[in-house]
Amino acid sequence: MLWRVLTLFGTGHQAAYEARSVARIRKLSRLLVVGRDPARTDAFVERLRSAGLPAEAATAEAAVRVADIIVTATTATRPLFKAEWVRPGTHISSMGSDSKGKQELPDDLFPRARLFCDLPEQSVRIGEFQHADPKAPPTAIGAVLSGNAEGRLNEREVTIFDSSGISLQDLYIAKAILDQKTASPASG
Repeated sequence: MLWRVLTLFGTGHQAAYEARSVARIRKLSRLLVVGRDPARTDAFVERLRSAGLPAEAATAEAAVRVADIIVTATTATRPLFKAEWVRPGTHISSMGSDSKGKQELPDDLFPRARLFCDLPEQSVRIGEFQHADPKAPPTAIGAVLSGNAEGRLNEREVTIFDSSGISLQDLYIAKAILDQKTASPASG
């Protein structure tokens, strides 16, 4: 799978960061932006285009139906799209559900997807998977990265990653940056 079409829900700082990050690892042919406010969405699309990204505004349904990757970075408290719009093989990353009651994804999408997250205990308590069946717990992404759990099993499988973030990851990343900075010779 080429994964060339990114659908992005949100027009804030986190959404911009996610768009640039995905574009660094995937050669995007389209970047479809879905926002609540048309003027803000258009301005956001122009900023992405100025950065060389193939951005365009789109409706939720049109954008989800063609997406290879969907990223949600919003403050939503109810689903942003319908489960039946999601194609087989789509990967979804949810960023916005970080407290009780927040929700970006439809409940009926979870049973037909493989669920991954930063920290399962946190994701089912305050993350996106607070809305999923508790009998089908998500897999910690660390377990996949360390080889202790399987990731995507085939190209038609829908995968969801709930990124609610954990402070330990932030501290580890900060330490890695500082270590690299300290190890690099001073320029000047």
